[in-house]
Amino acid sequence: MLTFLCALLVVGIIILVSKLRRPNISTQRCVHIVVLGDLGRSPRMCNHAIEFEKHKFNVKLIGYAESKLGQKISNNQNIEISDLKSFPKLDDLPAVLVYGLKILWQFGTLIIRLCQLPKPDFICVQNPPSIPAILATLLIAKLRGARLIIDWHNYGYSMLALKHGFQHWIVHLCQRYEFFLGQLADINICVSNTFAKDLGVHMIKASVLYDKPTNLFHIPTIEEKHQIFMKMNTQYSYQSFQGRSNNSTRFTKEDETNNIVCLQDRPAILVSSTSWSEDENFALLFDALKKYGSSEMNNLPSIVCIVTGKGPLKEQFIEQVERERDQYRHIEFCFPWLDADDYPLLLGCADIGVSLHQSSSGFDLPMKVVDMFAVGVPACSVEYDCIDELVKRDQNGIIFQDANDLCDRLQSLLHGFPNRCLKLNNLKSNLSTNQSKENWSKEWETVMKPLLHLESN
Repeated sequence: MLTFLCALLVVGIIILVSKLRRPNISTQRCVHIVVLGDLGRSPRMCNHAIEFEKHKFNVKLIGYAESKLGQKISNNQNIEISDLKSFPKLDDLPAVLVYGLKILWQFGTLIIRLCQLPKPDFICVQNPPSIPAILATLLIAKLRGARLIIDWHNYGYSMLALKHGFQHWIVHLCQRYEFFLGQLADINICVSNTFAKDLGVHMIKASVLYDKPTNLFHIPTIEEKHQIFMKMNTQYSYQSFQGRSNNSTRFTKEDETNNIVCLQDRPAILVSSTSWSEDENFALLFDALKKYGSSEMNNLPSIVCIVTGKGPLKEQFIEQVERERDQYRHIEFCFPWLDADDYPLLLGCADIGVSLHQSSSGFDLPMKVVDMFAVGVPACSVEYDCIDELVKRDQNGIIFQDANDLCDRLQSLLHGFPNRCLKLNNLKSNLSTNQSKENWSKEWETVMKPLLHLESN
């Protein structure tokens, strides 16, 4: 009887595997792009989806559809959003148990979804989170005869170490898990040259696919700026953008000849986009702005500070700003979450961008800075190991050490705003003159097409 049951089990497994590996009826190639997180907050993976679709792939974008996606994704018939079911809240159970149950839930829901979808030629997974995403996608790739691509944005174990410290046993376990499974992937790509070298130390050969701006990012015209300012006031309901009349904003107006002009007494706009995670120290920015507002304001403008994004620490910092409102003289805040198509326009309206990304691993580069440069906005970035691969001191931005240093740099850049701030205008001029003709599509074709053995269109 036992022999019969074992034989039946083997036959069942063979039938299941043969079904999962059965070629698709359609001759169109298929790729599964996996994000074990909010798809709307994973622009690089969405950009992958668009490029695969351009190369005649049937794209399945798998993740949590929590935020609104851009029109290039949502209106594309060849890109299917496959929404994963979120883990239910279990507030009454111990945190360790909830964490274990969440991993099992994510592993199970992801495995089932990858088996339900048509057989892929490639599975491309974002890392982090590494647990259980890499293991689940590796198993399905082997089972279904697909090639696995790991896109290394950072190390999962280094993110975990922010909470537990690098000496914790679970961090060491996660590190070994990542490096072992990374060696089993068919293709590894990462975001910086420094990252690729470190992966090489751990026997993982990775190609560098730098983040580059998409065609959505450009230096906006004065008319485009006026339109997004109006939208921020009317649609998003932020009073910091409200003008003195119906056809004006805090920053722009329509003159007597119906032309849009910038107001000379406008405040400066400082923008920082964030995922509100532990590897971004927002206390640096807030402390710098406190000092900025408390200093002598001769030839210095007031600042409207726009912090975009979603994340676990957002509400905590908003509450802190509200409690300390009196300490922010000459500073106004707004914390929007923008539609994917509005974000590039508002970013291009900024006078200065600030990146507080310090990288838990020291190897990844902030995509937000790439976006800032694409819309002609100089970036102030906090210093860490490989940031000089992206930010060139006093050419396209500045690198600062701490809150006092950031405050001094902001005062130096904004002195004489808006027309006589020579340092800031020089940085903007450099960005405008040296506008790179490189974009995401060209970078993707240069790096990915040889790895995927794709023919030229």
